[in-house]
Amino acid sequence: MAITKVVLISKDGYNPSHDPLLESILDRGVKLFCAVGKDCQEWEDAMDALCESREGASLSVVTTSHPDESIEKVIEFANTWPAPGEVECITV
Repeated sequence: MAITKVVLISKDGYNPSHDPLLESILDRGVKLFCAVGKDCQEWEDAMDALCESREGASLSVVTTSHPDESIEKVIEFANTWPAPGEVECITV
């Protein structure tokens, strides 16, 4: 089954040098992007900005950030999110 959901686990925080990673996630057609860990809200904002800069992408990607939740809870959320496909965890 295809990867359609990504949980990004941020250890070091967000900076614009991570934008190519976010673009590669969009290029794969991911439908759910969850960020957890350091600067998770900034990760979500950056993904939202990339989605808005791409025609039509903002309509097909749901983004969330989880500043006060455990990694396990976010993975559980992604697994139960109503869309087919696997969850990939990316640690940065």
